[in-house]
Amino acid sequence: MDDLPGGIPGAWDSVMRQTYTGIRGVLLATATDRAAAFSLLASLSNRPLASFTGHAQAACLDLLRNLIPKPDEGEAHDGKLITLGEYLDELFRFATVILQWPPSEIWQASPAEIEAVLKGHLERLEAIENTTGNHQLKTGSSTAYTPDRLKEVEELGYDPTFDRQALRALKARHNA
Repeated sequence: MDDLPGGIPGAWDSVMRQTYTGIRGVLLATATDRAAAFSLLASLSNRPLASFTGHAQAACLDLLRNLIPKPDEGEAHDGKLITLGEYLDELFRFATVILQWPPSEIWQASPAEIEAVLKGHLERLEAIENTTGNHQLKTGSSTAYTPDRLKEVEELGYDPTFDRQALRALKARHNA
């Protein structure tokens, strides 16, 4: 789709204008069987364009519409509008940086697939963070030095959570 003139936005525009070239380009670019797509187009070559462009346009627009993910209903957004190109650039950046996908995998995935995987990845990270945070709260092993904790350390003369044995082992390893 990106190889079409103007990329996805250009394909959208030409399909909206019912140009044969645009509809043909989308059909061929998205066909899972290019030979069947060529056969379909060849079979329509002796028919008037008006007899099939409406149906072909509807199919192409439905396909293009499905490339754009649906917004979450309960999710608030800041109201800043971005172009389709900016959205796809941002998705590409997220897929390479956060998901660490190679570009070859990104180009094979739809924007909806990338968003679903990204959402799952972020939910997993959040669950790990929540689990770790809950474990610290349950065991009481938080290392935050609150004013009360600092007062306790001062009264005892040492920090009870400091691992002195590990410090001794580290010094022995480095002959310090």
